[in-house]
Amino acid sequence: MSDVILSASKIKTAQSCSWKYWTSYVLKLPQSTNDGASRGWICHLVCELLGFKKHKKHYNLIIKSGSIHASKAVSKLVSHHARKLEVSDDDNMELIDMMTVKALLHDFFGKEKGRTTDSISEHEFNISVDEGGKNYKIRGFIDKLFLYDRGKDALIRDFKTSKQVFKGKEITDNLQNLMYCLAVKKTFPKVKNVEVEFLFLKFDLSSDLLGQKGSGVLSMEVISKEELEGFEYQLTSIQEYLENFDEECAKSDFAANRNYPSDGTFGGPLMCGKEGYKKSRGELVLDSQGNKIKNFICEHRLPFDYYEHRDCDGKIIKCYKDKPSFVLNDGEELTLKHYSGCPHFDKGNSSFLV
Repeated sequence: MSDVILSASKIKTAQSCSWKYWTSYVLKLPQSTNDGASRGWICHLVCELLGFKKHKKHYNLIIKSGSIHASKAVSKLVSHHARKLEVSDDDNMELIDMMTVKALLHDFFGKEKGRTTDSISEHEFNISVDEGGKNYKIRGFIDKLFLYDRGKDALIRDFKTSKQVFKGKEITDNLQNLMYCLAVKKTFPKVKNVEVEFLFLKFDLSSDLLGQKGSGVLSMEVISKEELEGFEYQLTSIQEYLENFDEECAKSDFAANRNYPSDGTFGGPLMCGKEGYKKSRGELVLDSQGNKIKNFICEHRLPFDYYEHRDCDGKIIKCYKDKPSFVLNDGEELTLKHYSGCPHFDKGNSSFLV
């Protein structure tokens, strides 16, 4: 395997479960979305667009009213994507509205730290390093990047729409934090100081009278030059490992064989989930419509059929659960394939439950 470009999510997957990395990034098996991910995508889209000066009037309308629907253009955009992603019901739309407004209200233009030298929404970085024993390629996006003092200071903000704030190693050894800081220093050589804030939009972002930040604002510890250099060597090692990643590697470190995380994070056997339906005190749990609620289960744990789309060079472009309707280009192939499920559970371990 070659031409691997690292991202925080790709590295996290590889470190969490070798088989999940294989199915997600090598086989490129279909991955289902969920309401939370869809809501988050829409929130990020609105924040990206309203970061441009030409859309300031829409920002002002929303801030004045406290709702994204005060702007007809934004409301139409959100409704369109919400219907497309199947999150247009009242509960989801209310959450999208609430989280987006919170993001816009929280120093959206970075003025609290003073006059900005530059303000960038959805800053894309694509960095390749090959020098001094360091060899890696990283790519990603930063939700909000503010530069101050003629580019010497930087503030990074990342919007999170997850159900809980980071805890444990998600704080002390956060890959996104490290990668964002490294990317900014590589992209903007004048930058000397970098601050990173994660904003959890389901939580309180406001400060109290004493200036204490809300529970949804997580300010990360400043990363030293030495820590960043060590991270570069870590990336070099990861790059080499993933460029030579094969099926043997994929079967070497199943999440199911890990210990349960002791710091309250999501990992180890928790990632595998379990089949069947949720139970509470011996009874099935039902949703508001009286339907049985399924337990969480890794989407690549059980067998399924899928369609594999390859380009004219035989490389996998994308895979689909249902047969797509697009017309193939010359040399491309669309093939019905069968995925046999996670090998850990296929080897007499099917009784393993979380």
